[in-house]
Amino acid sequence: MKKIIVGMSMTAAVLLASNQYEVGVGAGRNYVSNSPIENYNFLNIRVGKYLQKNHILRFELERSEKILGNKENLTRALLNVEHYFPLENCKLTPYAFVGAGYQWVSGNYEDNIVADLGLGAKYPINDKFDAFAELRGLRDFGNNDNHYGLIFGIVYNFGAEQKVVKQEPVKKVLDSDGDGVVDSMDKCPNTPKGVEVDKNGCQIDSDNDGVYDNVDKCPNTPAGVEVDVNGCPIDSDHDGVPNYLDKCSYTPKGVVVDKNGCPMTYNFDITFDNNSAVIKPQFMDRINKFAEFLKKNPAYKAEIQGYTDSKGSAAYNKKLSEKRAKAVYEALINEGISKDRLTYKGYGEENPVASNDTAEGRAKNRRVVAKLYF
Repeated sequence: MKKIIVGMSMTAAVLLASNQYEVGVGAGRNYVSNSPIENYNFLNIRVGKYLQKNHILRFELERSEKILGNKENLTRALLNVEHYFPLENCKLTPYAFVGAGYQWVSGNYEDNIVADLGLGAKYPINDKFDAFAELRGLRDFGNNDNHYGLIFGIVYNFGAEQKVVKQEPVKKVLDSDGDGVVDSMDKCPNTPKGVEVDKNGCQIDSDNDGVYDNVDKCPNTPAGVEVDVNGCPIDSDHDGVPNYLDKCSYTPKGVVVDKNGCPMTYNFDITFDNNSAVIKPQFMDRINKFAEFLKKNPAYKAEIQGYTDSKGSAAYNKKLSEKRAKAVYEALINEGISKDRLTYKGYGEENPVASNDTAEGRAKNRRVVAKLYF
């Protein structure tokens, strides 16, 4: 027994010789299973030496009074190795420990070798003092029983500051554009702030159309479809049907198309003076564009339809609308469109597109449109 005490005392002396260590005191209670010893309270005194790689070598002495009915005493010496786990941005430092030692008990209970292990945590009170709490299990091999204990106490840190000893400096990792991908792995180092990126730090283009999601106004473009700067499919003739769906390309402006982009009607957008069927020179450009469309699409034929407002008699308006339709019909023929592709008809005041109660509405109803068909 003297050899054991001498050995442990020498260990404590070595620990105290260091300029980086802790000393502490605590109190606890042990619960004993399969033993004549009753549950008991005890005091704990410890000295710890800080080692490399977040380890502490601890020497501990424990003393308990009145552990038996006949007031027998217990003394225990332990040597434990503690490993602590520094947590970033957290004051609480958890740790685990394991070790062995020897205990002396007065009375009939035998002195024996013991081993212990447990978990604990420290919380800094200030730069020097830490509060600690431990949950421990201890095995008495000679008496074949187990002790389970809770310990609470305070330790005082000597020498170098505890934080410097316990946690190695963390190297700052650069992420210049703040996208969550460090510079050393960022293949797109100048990503705009707040933009979602992939694992390489590059902006995401979900539909692979070459336009990033954060500026893509048409995010679900089918693969292989040509898009504009907004990520939307190109619609060359601006008829509302994108090129990849448009079966009738280059439809002139003013043509109403179906879902395939094919013309159904074309409004010449010609306005006539009251009681007149004369085409004004400024409207000839609209007729020329429609003639060009018919030349590029020889499968189309057209009925030129004339309309009037509701002023005057229905019979008169029918004749006037027919004259207006015929005027456009003849202008198209003069532009080189074959007669067998064209017909004309007057519909009078039928199918108004605006109210005949206003001058503006009546002007819109005095119109000529082309009804297209194959």
